[in-house]
Amino acid sequence: MIIYSANLNGNIDNCGCGEPPLGGLDHMAGILKRERERQHTLFFDGGDAFNAYSYPALNKALVQIYRYLKPEVLTVADQEFSEGADFLGAALKGMEQAVLMGNTRAEIALPGPSYKIFRHKDMRLGITSFVELNIRQKGVALTRAPARFDAAVRAIKKTDIRALIYHGRRKNLPRLLEKYPHWDIIMLAHEQIALNERAEGRWLVCPGADGEYVSRIVLIKNKNGLTIKTGQLPVSLEWPADEKISRIIKNYQK
Repeated sequence: MIIYSANLNGNIDNCGCGEPPLGGLDHMAGILKRERERQHTLFFDGGDAFNAYSYPALNKALVQIYRYLKPEVLTVADQEFSEGADFLGAALKGMEQAVLMGNTRAEIALPGPSYKIFRHKDMRLGITSFVELNIRQKGVALTRAPARFDAAVRAIKKTDIRALIYHGRRKNLPRLLEKYPHWDIIMLAHEQIALNERAEGRWLVCPGADGEYVSRIVLIKNKNGLTIKTGQLPVSLEWPADEKISRIIKNYQK
């Protein structure tokens, strides 16, 4: 099971607006808690978790929350540099094992590998990331490293499930797929679209924006082969709020 978030844009709390009100990392934690209790669950973030602009108090609160949520994958993309490279380097301390940098390097020393392989029972999931660099909003820090991506694709080639986090414009994805076509799941980020579709043998998913939904990806392997089921879960007030995260949010709001 994968819970996938992207394009949070620093929206750590529920605004109480709309019908029904959606969002809030304290309520997202309720989803993660339920799934982690029920089954083996991985939490992936596709990037743009930080606000696009510099709000130090907000982004510090976000870092506190993510350290508590313990994601298995964190994608370093454009908005992650909204407070500058030094802030990001300090923010990632304690989450080094989650950082994923498939096709990029950073001018600061980030620990991210180019791919990860997760094992559970008789299933292996391989994942890498691709960040489209010309969408960056900040004049920071990431450079292309195509050899890293080539190596990552080769390394996960023989896993049961090959997953890609693609942080960029969807219209440019076909160009990447011409060279690297073999994926079972592509998790989109940057463009703030809600997507859950199957095309050319691949699942394409994106939870939208602002933490209102997460993508839920179920992976089943049995004697009949591999089954992938995807859907969206609303991060609604019906999910119990995590008390520790609620306190972090309230302290930020003071």
